[in-house]
Amino acid sequence: MTTHRLEGQSALVTGGAGGFGLACARLLARDGAAVTLMGRTEDKLEAAKRAILAKYPDAQVRTLAGDAMSEADVGAAMDLAASGLQPFCIVVATVGGSRSRGFVDTDADAFMDTVAYNVRSAYIAIREGIRRIECGGAFAFVSSTAAEIPFDGMPGYCAGKAALDQLVRAAAHELGHLGHRFNAVRPGLTRTGATPGLFANAAMMKRFIERIPLGRAGEPEEIAEAIRFLVGPEASWTTGQSFAVDGGNELRAAPDMSAR
Repeated sequence: MTTHRLEGQSALVTGGAGGFGLACARLLARDGAAVTLMGRTEDKLEAAKRAILAKYPDAQVRTLAGDAMSEADVGAAMDLAASGLQPFCIVVATVGGSRSRGFVDTDADAFMDTVAYNVRSAYIAIREGIRRIECGGAFAFVSSTAAEIPFDGMPGYCAGKAALDQLVRAAAHELGHLGHRFNAVRPGLTRTGATPGLFANAAMMKRFIERIPLGRAGEPEEIAEAIRFLVGPEASWTTGQSFAVDGGNELRAAPDMSAR
């Protein structure tokens, strides 16, 4: 159901062709925002744009290929988002993931690369965003339950997502006087393009589901609904928060993901 509650606003979604990014962009477009999608692959961005327009033919969607780890690329995408008639005021940053393995198999450089992959893109989105949004910006980030509960073989990812959550709090504290809001969502196990191997592993899925009180994995649309709330007027007095959308996984613990 279209609400038009974001009509007259312009949004940038980094990682816009990915599972979380596309799901978020759909909801922003549904509710009237002009959406700019940024990602590294032009063909995937164009496919994402077509998918949004197929569902919402009147949506305003633009794309720009670029790297969320590059200040210049993110700045260019924000300039594109700000070039229309609608004021640019929404940033959704979804880029992140694991680029290393466990302690034994990961040297310090690889560990730090993974930490940076999960927090540098968020920092760039904040810094470039506040240079272009004078006041009242709404920033939302995709964190992970790994920020709160440790997972086997993922020290860099856990540390990076924990750093992201603290970065969100620091930004909310320092920049709140400008009316900017910064929040994050911590997804649990969710079906995206990054998780097909896990979903195909019946034994591992069984271990995961046993740790999820609601008894199932999540879908990108369920994460996107939380992001949409955080960047919209419904969350106008919410900032510095990170909350789990995980079926209750954080109430228990991560499954045993070791090779034992």
